[in-house]
Amino acid sequence: MLFLAGLTASLAVVAVGRMHERAVFNQEARRIFQTLRHAREISLFERRDVTFRVDEKENSYWLDFGNEKKSDGRTVGKGLRLSGEDIFFFPKGNSSGGLVTIENEKGQGYAIKVDPVLGSPTIRRF
Repeated sequence: MLFLAGLTASLAVVAVGRMHERAVFNQEARRIFQTLRHAREISLFERRDVTFRVDEKENSYWLDFGNEKKSDGRTVGKGLRLSGEDIFFFPKGNSSGGLVTIENEKGQGYAIKVDPVLGSPTIRRF
């Protein structure tokens, strides 16, 4: 009986750990998506160029507003890999277009694509 209780408890701990990892992964992907949307909105409303920057080596991203001004950088969680290119957003709502991906250790990931004409991001899981 004690053995079954211990086994059940250990399985519960493993399941909770996996759920937490999955939640962190999904949250990071949503944050990147929202940051790209925010970059487009700032560019439109403030009538200036905004650049979404990616540093693959540091596993981080930030918004660059030009004139030495930039947002605080955000580093993605441990065990996740960020890749992509800098994406430029223009005051008319369009962008340079581009793709940003975030991937976990299991090879699962999200691809966030920015449309060059509309400047709006879309997200899909792979």
